[in-house]
Amino acid sequence: MASTIPAQLTIRMMKVLIALIPLLAVCAGQLNNLTNSQELDPAGNFRLNWEVIPETGDIVLEIQAKTAGWVSLEIVTDDGKYADVIFGGYNDEFNFGYVEDWSLEWTPGAHLLPIPDASKDIVLQSATYVDPTTTLRVKRSLNTGDYYDVPIHSGQMPMGWSYSATDAYDSVHAAAGFVYITFY
Repeated sequence: MASTIPAQLTIRMMKVLIALIPLLAVCAGQLNNLTNSQELDPAGNFRLNWEVIPETGDIVLEIQAKTAGWVSLEIVTDDGKYADVIFGGYNDEFNFGYVEDWSLEWTPGAHLLPIPDASKDIVLQSATYVDPTTTLRVKRSLNTGDYYDVPIHSGQMPMGWSYSATDAYDSVHAAAGFVYITFY
């Protein structure tokens, strides 16, 4: 009789695993199928991948930058005066990913620190550092309804990008740039 208990337990475990296979397949698909991509840095050190999720009003954004430090993506208003800042990375010293939802008023020639947004409208999906690349994946609504967030709209949008060699939020960027992206 003792030999039938482990066999029954094994059968139950197999049933649970078989039941989870479709769920795991769906999760794996969500994590790997970003069909849009644009190299933002002419030197090839900063790439943005994204996918607008149909019928949800959400977008997944994935930053891949050749750095061990923080990365940022600035979603800029069409007039160029204001930006919604996605700031994050992976702290390899303490082994955790982080993301911040900030905003910034653009001032030509100035290097100002963004201010935290009281409404955190960004969801950290994953963050990794595999030498030499930091990858940050987040999800947010195309239009969060938050005054401090810039809605992502159809057609070309101005975008800023930057990264640093360290995770210190007040460290100066190692590289930065400005591009136009058509998300949908």
